[in-house]
Amino acid sequence: MSRLATPDLYRVIAGALIVLGLALGGTALATVHHRSALTQDITGVSGPLSVHAQDLYRSLSDADATAATAFLTSGAEPADLRQRYLDDLARASAALTVASRDADDTDAARVAVLTAQLPVYTGLVETARSYNRLGVPLGGAYLREASALMRGNLLPRAEELFVSAQARLGGAQRDAAGFAWPVVLFGLLLLAGLLAAQVIVARRTNRVFNVGLVAGSLVALIVLAWSSVALGVTAGRVDVGRTQGSALVDVLASARRAALQARADESLTLVARGGGAAFEKDYGVVVQQLTGLLDRAAGEAPATDRAVIVAAGQHAQRWHELHGQLRALDDKGDYPAAVARATATGPADSAAVFADLDAALTSALDTANQRVDRQAGTGVSALTGLEIALLLLTAGLVAAVVLGFRPRIGEYR
Repeated sequence: MSRLATPDLYRVIAGALIVLGLALGGTALATVHHRSALTQDITGVSGPLSVHAQDLYRSLSDADATAATAFLTSGAEPADLRQRYLDDLARASAALTVASRDADDTDAARVAVLTAQLPVYTGLVETARSYNRLGVPLGGAYLREASALMRGNLLPRAEELFVSAQARLGGAQRDAAGFAWPVVLFGLLLLAGLLAAQVIVARRTNRVFNVGLVAGSLVALIVLAWSSVALGVTAGRVDVGRTQGSALVDVLASARRAALQARADESLTLVARGGGAAFEKDYGVVVQQLTGLLDRAAGEAPATDRAVIVAAGQHAQRWHELHGQLRALDDKGDYPAAVARATATGPADSAAVFADLDAALTSALDTANQRVDRQAGTGVSALTGLEIALLLLTAGLVAAVVLGFRPRIGEYR
């Protein structure tokens, strides 16, 4: 087989370099566009959806615990507890509205169950309140039925929504934090091809430099460096949001769920008036979970977050001590004194200490959620303007290759 004539060889090399240049530009452009879409999904959809799912679970669980605590008071419950219960229901309804807007088919089915069953739950609670105001013992049975519906149906669906939202968020974060191998591969291949082309042209023309190919090499280097750095910064920021944000949210949200469940168990044990052994047993299990989760969160959290998590652990320990005092009164038959302890509103009483625990957990969750959003937002800013620049640089690269070979090919006419 005869060797290619020099003009034909130049055409083949130029064509190969143009293909590689378009491959680099197209791959970089597609990668940047995809990463930008992922980070925007984190800040605009999956991140907020996770937050609303957290709010939904907290609002439902807190409503259940508040209804149980309010029931312990004879006659009409305190106005502040009634308002807290109503506020919880309003927040739950708002969170359901957001979840239904962004839900897939599976999540939509969960939202439908919650939307249908929440009025049933509130109806049972209102019936329990009515009987309680009349002093009829049947109210306790209705409240336990309402709580069973909440724990057995509503809260599991709300937890599934949170798990689904976290999975969507985690998937977007992992994809956005991946290394851009195709961009680097095409970039290195193109630089190697441009270097080889310059060596071939130099040997055949006795010219040390080909201005067009040198310019093309600089453009290719800019495309590779800018794309790699911008995508690397984005990946790093999103990964920080994952490891120090959403991963910590998983632990803290589980801790808050355990705390709210323990609070409801405490009140329902008293509501059952001697028949609440199952609730007290569940309390012991979830308090142990709460302690373990808070210890884990303190160990995994950034140093800036650790103080509030440690404070939450201290509030949890103090609340558990007060629970022990309450149970001691009830176990020895002093039910009125136990109820008085459970419903007392002083700054050192159980309700206030639990409020401090809930506030500390909420603060830690807010910080972690904000870190997810902030790091993703920083990642998006690193890609700003890169898509337009890639289009222009790719066009410049192709033009540089053409200008580098066209005069050399013309010399053989």
